[in-house]
Amino acid sequence: MRRAAGIWLVAGVFVLLFFAAAAPSPLYGVYQAQWRFSAATLTAVFAVYALLLLVALLVSGSASDYLGRRRVILAGLVMAAGACGLFLAAHGVGMLFAARALQGAAVGTATSALGAALIDLQPEGSTIAPVITIAAGQLGLAAGGLGTSALVQYGPAPTRLIWWLLLAVTLAAAVAVPALPETVPGRPGVLAALRPRVAVPRQARATFAAALPCLIAAWMLSGFCLSLGPSLAAQVTGSRDLLWGGLVIFLVAGTGAAGPVVFRGASGPPAMLVGSLALLAGAVLTLAAVQTTSAAAFLAGVAVAGAGFGTATLGALRTISALAPPGQRASLIAAIFIVSYAAFSVPVVAAGMAVTHAGLHRTALVYCAVIAALAAVAAGSLIARGRSPFPDTRSQRRHSQ
Repeated sequence: MRRAAGIWLVAGVFVLLFFAAAAPSPLYGVYQAQWRFSAATLTAVFAVYALLLLVALLVSGSASDYLGRRRVILAGLVMAAGACGLFLAAHGVGMLFAARALQGAAVGTATSALGAALIDLQPEGSTIAPVITIAAGQLGLAAGGLGTSALVQYGPAPTRLIWWLLLAVTLAAAVAVPALPETVPGRPGVLAALRPRVAVPRQARATFAAALPCLIAAWMLSGFCLSLGPSLAAQVTGSRDLLWGGLVIFLVAGTGAAGPVVFRGASGPPAMLVGSLALLAGAVLTLAAVQTTSAAAFLAGVAVAGAGFGTATLGALRTISALAPPGQRASLIAAIFIVSYAAFSVPVVAAGMAVTHAGLHRTALVYCAVIAALAAVAAGSLIARGRSPFPDTRSQRRHSQ
């Protein structure tokens, strides 16, 4: 396969894996009605995906440097196919947990190899790989949420059809991956590379701490919309049509993909500030929409907040990663991932437990208020500090590229 075709195949696998990751979200309500489990269990099923994704990412993050890109991508696709099989065989919550855990491990295993393959295959002097990495993942989530909700609502076999389709496409991708140009020859040392390395270098600690409110707010938003978002959409719109829940995921992830593309040339601190302000505006608008049960304002709020998520995440990554030398960058990125996926999952589990006592309406109001407060703190800190805690813009742009 030519390198240009290889880039499209890798991007397609990225979209496929994240499409499958979003597919269970519109189905949670269906599973919940069939198997009679609580909102706390629902969010725990969601959180186990994030946990296994993070563990797999930390353990196998550099495995493709030793085993080659194709082998690790293929391993991720095989696990993804196995997750589809578990979803098809699921007749209770236990299998649902197992399927989501394997799905998280699949995405975590393949993500770093896919990102590295894009960098390897991109034309010399190009910086398109990071943009494809962020945009493909978010586009996969957007398409997965909306496409699955449409199939579940209007197609036959609501808990089966989507998994048969995804199983077929995943197996087809697994057949195509061996044709990719292998850019990394195998070499010994993979066992030592499996040991996770997490650290924040001294010179990056102040900036890392300043960026925490922005990162936490962004990933709290994403986690809530992918887990309880469809249930909240049904409550706000007063409709049982599952397409509303898919539309919420589509708006959050779709605008989350557009933000990094629009601000791809911006340096870290300005992008993080714009993202924080968008998160603040979107959270406030969503809070008001939930309170007044306005469907139009609710969809507008999640769209604005989604744009803030993508832009803020891009800005935080560029700002923080620019402060670490190459030898310390992997461990610093691992620390960013730990914070991000902890914010993605832990608050959602707490929200699920709160729903059982206070109801979804009150829980959503408090959750939006917390996101707004964190985004306001992040924006205020960026404005007050100016550029003092951040690296030089030109140097940062070179590092990010």
